[in-house]
Amino acid sequence: MSRTSCTVYDDETAKKVHVPVLFYYTIHFATNVLKLSKWRPARPSSFISASVRQKRNRIGKGFFMSLITLVVSDLHVADGNAILDGWGEYQQAALEGLVLATHPGGPLGQADSIELIINGDCFDFLVTPPCEPHGISDIPMALGKLEKIIAAHGPFFATLRQFLAVQGRRVTFITGNHDIELRFKPVRERILEAIGGSQGAEAITFCPTRFYRPLPDVYIEHGNYYDFWNHAAAGLWDEAGQPLNDDPQQITLPVGSYYYQQAAHLISESYPYFDHFEPAMGTVRAMALLCVLNPELVVEVTRRICALMSHPYTPLAGLRPGEERDAAKLFSAAMMDFAAFQQEMQERKTDWTPVVGLDIAQAQTNALVEFSMLRQTLAQPAAEAIAAICTPATYQMAEEVATGMHNVLQNDPTLRYAIAGHTHMVRIDPLNQGRQAYLNTASWTTRVAQPAPGEITPSLIEWLRAPDWQNIPLRDVTQLVFAMITAAPGGEVPAASASLCVWEGGAKGHYRVLA
Repeated sequence: MSRTSCTVYDDETAKKVHVPVLFYYTIHFATNVLKLSKWRPARPSSFISASVRQKRNRIGKGFFMSLITLVVSDLHVADGNAILDGWGEYQQAALEGLVLATHPGGPLGQADSIELIINGDCFDFLVTPPCEPHGISDIPMALGKLEKIIAAHGPFFATLRQFLAVQGRRVTFITGNHDIELRFKPVRERILEAIGGSQGAEAITFCPTRFYRPLPDVYIEHGNYYDFWNHAAAGLWDEAGQPLNDDPQQITLPVGSYYYQQAAHLISESYPYFDHFEPAMGTVRAMALLCVLNPELVVEVTRRICALMSHPYTPLAGLRPGEERDAAKLFSAAMMDFAAFQQEMQERKTDWTPVVGLDIAQAQTNALVEFSMLRQTLAQPAAEAIAAICTPATYQMAEEVATGMHNVLQNDPTLRYAIAGHTHMVRIDPLNQGRQAYLNTASWTTRVAQPAPGEITPSLIEWLRAPDWQNIPLRDVTQLVFAMITAAPGGEVPAASASLCVWEGGAKGHYRVLA
């Protein structure tokens, strides 16, 4: 055999086959890493490009085996904390049902190859204690957190192991901002060990690039790259999304993670509904609502963010004694301090570039209009103020992610789909007269509707002041969303077809196509 070819084994015939080395050992990170399903190399191969995937998925001359790719995101599997952990029995039952559907004889089991892609924030290292005091994560701390996650969620890892036990099944992890620790090699090794099974190490990929292309016309990334507060790149990826270091010893967390661990966790622990509102509520409106419900907490959070400033900064300096009980005045003073904090974070974060195409001037105008409206609203009685605050508004972070993903599509006309998560909100944006589409797979965490004006009663206001997360009066609008991408046999390159679906009915359930 010449050096231009190598040996692989056909699983069905158990015969050796010679194929060009090019298709096995070309490392092309621009299209991301993939692993083989039907073919197994005689020599180990760690990083396989999308062109290699095409070669391996061929059956005969010019035809492809049937493929299904399932994409989920933002599972937020944590340490079992009753409030902060996003993964409960409801989510676990749904995952078991989805995996069962991929088994032979199931509604998705007819495909030769099925890949499950978990597109960022699978694990929630951020909310799992302890916190990183200086905004820096290291390997020992990350491993300690991971052990808590594994101990709390044995069935989750067992379900992935069950999925991989069927031939032709693969799992790919993409890094998000809550599980940035996936870039630590010992963390990846421990996850492989936790999943286990005879197929585990060969069938599991941790995507080293910021994005992933399972098929030539499909692009997937978590989405936090386009969000200033959760942008993470320094020391990990270059501007093109290629890895700078596959074995870092420390990772600088996004500024939003630093803010959360030093201040905002107080809000999430006492008022978890802010992390679960559908549609999502921005920070400014959340702070306005807290000025009505718990002004003392606003004062404390403001004090903590001012302590993070690099120079002495007096919190709420514009308030006279006693004025912190005036919701409108407290809101105005707190927002001035938040603006100063954000400005300093922007000055510190030298690797951030605003998303191309985003109308910054219009966003700033909208923010000023919203601030003025909320300040006036806070002078009204509590029920009226809460109703106005909870009126759905544009979620700026979702717009930033959408703009970034639109850019990806516009810059590459060969793409049909760009898929993200991060925002926790379903989104389907057709582009270029329907020839391309941006899809967002939202989150599997609990989602509750913001209260409508007619729902704001004295009892609900009391619950909002002191929420019992085990008894939630808000409407449950949780949807267990996933993208399903199919590529049918035929032709030189199979064209992908993607739909957003939702799983319903738990372990014995079914899926329904959203769009």
